[in-house]
Amino acid sequence: RPLGLVEVENLAEVNNPNLKAIASQVDQAHSNLRAQISQWYPSLNLKAASLPAFSTVQSRSNTGSGGATQISSTDRWDFGAALQAQWALVNPQRVPTIAAARDQFEKAKFQYVISQRELRLQAASAYFDLQQADDQVRIGQESVRASIVSLRDSKARFQAGVATKLEVLEAETQLSRDQQLLTNSLAAQAVARRTLAALLDLPQSVTPTAKDPARVHGIWQPSLQESIIAAYAFREELDQALLDISIANSQANASIGRVQPILNIFANFSRSAYDGSQATVVDLPGLDGNTYDTALGLNFSWNLFDGGAAAAQSRQNKQLAQENTFRFAQRRDGIRLEVEISFYELEKNNRNIVT
Repeated sequence: RPLGLVEVENLAEVNNPNLKAIASQVDQAHSNLRAQISQWYPSLNLKAASLPAFSTVQSRSNTGSGGATQISSTDRWDFGAALQAQWALVNPQRVPTIAAARDQFEKAKFQYVISQRELRLQAASAYFDLQQADDQVRIGQESVRASIVSLRDSKARFQAGVATKLEVLEAETQLSRDQQLLTNSLAAQAVARRTLAALLDLPQSVTPTAKDPARVHGIWQPSLQESIIAAYAFREELDQALLDISIANSQANASIGRVQPILNIFANFSRSAYDGSQATVVDLPGLDGNTYDTALGLNFSWNLFDGGAAAAQSRQNKQLAQENTFRFAQRRDGIRLEVEISFYELEKNNRNIVT
C-alpha cells in the first residue's frame, strides 16, 4: 500500500499500542487525582447490623426451697440501622497528597506529548529509511543495466580485436558486484518496509511502500544558541523533572503529616425496632418498641510516636527531591548536547545534499 509521510505519521498515532498504553496511564493518573480530591468531601456510611435478626431465648430456673421450677422463653425480631457522616476539619496529609496526585497527572500528560513526538519522529525516520532503500534499489538496478552494457561492449571490442580478455573479465566482475549491490538493496528495502509496518501496527498482509519521492523537507534557519534556548522552552522532559521535585516535596509533607493531629466532625443517627413475644409458664402479650439515637460532635486523633518512621520517610523524600534537582541539571545538559549534535549533523547533511 503506497503511503505518504503525513499518512504514516497519522497511522502511527492511531495504531501504535505503546501510545495507547501511555494514554491509559494519563487516564489512570486523572482517576487517582479525582480519588485524592475526594478527601475534601465528607464521608457518609450506612450500616445495618440487624436487617432483620431473629433471636429466641429459653431459660429454666429453680425458684428456691420449694423446688418449683420457672420456665421462660422469648422470641424476638430486631431491625436496626445506623447512619454516620464524618468530615475532616484538620488533616495535614490532605493537601500534600492532592498536590502530589495533581503533579503526577501533569507529568503523565507531558509523557503522552513526549511519546507522541517520539513516535512521529520514529515514523518519519522509518519512512525516510524506506525512501533511501528505494533509491538504493533504483541505483542498483541502474548499475546492473550499465554493467550489462559495459560487458556487452567489452565482448564486442574483444571480438573485434581492440580489447583484451582482461577488460572482459573486469566487466564481468563489475557486473557481479552490481548484482550483489542490487540483492543487498532489495533485502534492505524489504526490511525497511516491514519495520515501518511494525511501527504502524499494520496487518501482516499489508506491506507499506513510499509514495512520496525523496526531497528536502525544509531549512533550519536559527543559530545554534537560538536552537538550544528553544529546546529548553519546548522540551517537556524539563517540566517533568521539575514535577518530580515537586512530587517528592509533597510526599515528604504527607509523610510528616502522619504524626500530626487530625480533627473530625461527625454526626451519627441510629434507629432500632423490635417485635416479639415473651412467655413465663404461660404466654404473655407481645412486646415491641423503637429506639432512636442521635449524636453530633468532634473526634480527635494524634499519633504521638511511631518510632521515627514518618520523619525518616519525610527525610527520604526530601533527599529524593534533591536527587531530582541533580537529574534536572543532568537532563538539561543532555538536551544541550543533543541539540549541538543534531545541529552539526544537519550542517553535514546539507553539505552532503549539495555534493
